[in-house]
Amino acid sequence: MVTRDQVEQAIAGWQEPFIDFLCVHAAAWRTWVEQSDSMVAGAHVALEDVPDFFKSDYEWAEAVLAMGDQGAFNWNDPRIVGLFAKAVQTPFYRLWGDTIIGIALALADAATSGALVEVGAGRGNLSARMLDAMRARGMSRPLVITDAHATVLDSLAGLRRQFPAQSLETVVWDVNQPAPRTVADLRGPVLVYERASLTYANFQSIENLARIADVAVLGDYFNYTGELFAYDRLFEKIGLKPLMYSDIKPLLERCFSGHVVVDRRVHETISLPNVCLIIAWK
Repeated sequence: MVTRDQVEQAIAGWQEPFIDFLCVHAAAWRTWVEQSDSMVAGAHVALEDVPDFFKSDYEWAEAVLAMGDQGAFNWNDPRIVGLFAKAVQTPFYRLWGDTIIGIALALADAATSGALVEVGAGRGNLSARMLDAMRARGMSRPLVITDAHATVLDSLAGLRRQFPAQSLETVVWDVNQPAPRTVADLRGPVLVYERASLTYANFQSIENLARIADVAVLGDYFNYTGELFAYDRLFEKIGLKPLMYSDIKPLLERCFSGHVVVDRRVHETISLPNVCLIIAWK
């Protein structure tokens, strides 16, 4: 278990650079709102006119609109595969991942965590960065990497060869469902972390995570204001569900003893509608 003081200590050193980055680079979010409105309405928006921070969102929006015209969205389309690979290399995604990992490992030390669980491996980018960080710290705690799709986990076989000394297990888990026994029976305290995985899930996933997590580091797009814009409705077409903080807050309060929104000051400074990093603990 951890205390609020330990959470604040774990966040220290990571919070300010994360907030400062977003306050500077996401400040033109209203411009992107207007541009996405125009795109959905059928108007042409040039990539060079989009603020740099939102260029990745623009490319996704362009692909979703194009596939909508074709009648179906194809996850295996080479454009989509390429966009996933490109997205995780953006400065924000790299900083987001490093911040999630840095805070998670500091909390694992504070809680003398028994195991770490990653929810939603995706392309394995965050998994590899976590393993590298654990090796650099000489941390030997078990790491369980989960995803809803077995084929995704099969693609991570190279991580075992790259990190042979690490206790590593992959488990199929759709977080919309209760955790499988392999995860539910892990020796605690258990720390769960994720990046951009709950946007494909439902609110039940918070309760499912809480059943096995003593500490949770949730990196996701949580709508803090309740406002929805054209890009939100556009991305719903590919399964991204708006995660309203007003809906999630009562779940966090019921399932955990405390939680903190790490980047709340970004909203307070530039009125960004989303927050994207929450720490919860029992």
